[in-house]
Amino acid sequence: MKHILFYAHMALLFLLSACSGNKNSGEPSSQSYGSPKAIVSSQPDSAIHSKGPLAFGPDVPQLRDGDTIDVKFDVTHELFQVARAVSFVAWMYGGSVPGPVLHVKVGQTIRFSMTDRSNDTMKNMTLQMNMMPMPHSIDFHAAMVNPEDKYRSINPGETIQFIWTANYPGVFMYHCGTPMVLMHMIYGMVGMVIVEPKEGYPGKADREFAIVQNEFYLKKQGDVYIPDTSIARLKQPSFVTFNGKVGQYVINPLKVKAGERIRLYLLNAGPNNATSFHVIGTILDKVWLDGNPKNELVGLQSVFLGPASGAVIEFVIPEKGRYTFVDHSFADADMGAMGTLVAE
Repeated sequence: MKHILFYAHMALLFLLSACSGNKNSGEPSSQSYGSPKAIVSSQPDSAIHSKGPLAFGPDVPQLRDGDTIDVKFDVTHELFQVARAVSFVAWMYGGSVPGPVLHVKVGQTIRFSMTDRSNDTMKNMTLQMNMMPMPHSIDFHAAMVNPEDKYRSINPGETIQFIWTANYPGVFMYHCGTPMVLMHMIYGMVGMVIVEPKEGYPGKADREFAIVQNEFYLKKQGDVYIPDTSIARLKQPSFVTFNGKVGQYVINPLKVKAGERIRLYLLNAGPNNATSFHVIGTILDKVWLDGNPKNELVGLQSVFLGPASGAVIEFVIPEKGRYTFVDHSFADADMGAMGTLVAE
């Protein structure tokens, strides 16, 4: 009888331990799977081009209260400057490369809308730019939905609307999933979603920045540049940037103060190569891989992220001075993945 009671007691402890382990596994206690079918309209939604908790990096948008958040950003084809004397007609979410940063929290439902306006924005383009209106789509890595339905391509002039719920905290990617996917991504169709835990990220940061690293594959055609899928397939970028422009944070450094705790939301949008993110002069003392606090690493010299991987990185600026941040694969740094934090 004692043996039976002993084994029953051990079984109960095992079950309690298993339940406790699940509770701390990083999975939310409740999740929302799927959503109603997407709606595609043949008419553009002309009421407004963008709305929601959006901002362009390095700015981090403010969270909005409410269980359901309305988000909209459209697709346009517009001239975009990557570096001095280097411009091309990019395919943009929200009028920029990368697209706007979306900031929500676990449990919020996103009511999303997007119009393909590529036919509206081509009027001043030339045939030399090798451009024409194109079908486009969007794939949210933060969502758990049927991709054949929600991530379908829409034609120029059409609007797609669908709903998804943020189940996991993290730094996620979104991108165009219309074939060929590589071409749409190197034309600029990438962006970041920050999903905060319900109670927010642990601890307090003095300043926050959003950084998307991505690669450009460009060749000159006449007086302009166009993306080149042949060198993209070889994984040989022309430029590698933070938030879309070569060395922009060397020219206009990010301003901080000595002693401040900095929180970076970092996404490697690729589309092809990994990054080894490093800040010269300090230690990355907290790193949450993919932006999930359950995936914490401590005291790193660099963060290695493959394509479509993200992280939340925290570090302290020890004293006044200039702190350069780079992709420590220095070929990428030389191609533009370099910036500066100036501590006063």
